[in-house]
Amino acid sequence: MELNQFIEANLKSESDLLEAAVKDITPQELAWRPCPQANHIGWILWHMFRVEDFWIQFFAQRQPELWERDGWHQKFGLPTRDTGFGHTPEQVSNFPVLDLGEVLQYREAVRSATLAYLRSLTPPDFDVLPRERRPDMTVGGMFRQILGELYQHQGHIAYLKGLQRAGSSG
Repeated sequence: MELNQFIEANLKSESDLLEAAVKDITPQELAWRPCPQANHIGWILWHMFRVEDFWIQFFAQRQPELWERDGWHQKFGLPTRDTGFGHTPEQVSNFPVLDLGEVLQYREAVRSATLAYLRSLTPPDFDVLPRERRPDMTVGGMFRQILGELYQHQGHIAYLKGLQRAGSSG
């Protein structure tokens, strides 16, 4: 199996997990936080997709992110240069509850662009340093970072959903 295929298989697995996690989620569950310091599922979803868009478009390809290029930031009424990294609890608290269907449409656009880029890579491309100011991050390292973050946030979503549903059934 080529590295591209391995990464694509992991992205597909992550996608399947995400679809299962959010298929029956309610707007109330998207916005619920177990405490004021926690992120809510809606914020986590937005953050996941923004980070993937940032890494693939801006970091690796030196292109405008889909978020800006395709007007997603305007559709959601959110800043252009924001991925959620470093958000304070107050910022998360004030984050709007976004329409899940629209957020998933953004995700689909991001994932399509990610896969197109991934499929264009040759084995030596994974060793390229796309940004001089990040000499520790090759294209391969970037994909490792993306996959790690996606799976980590999958766990957060499952945990938050489980907390809510366990609390409502007892």
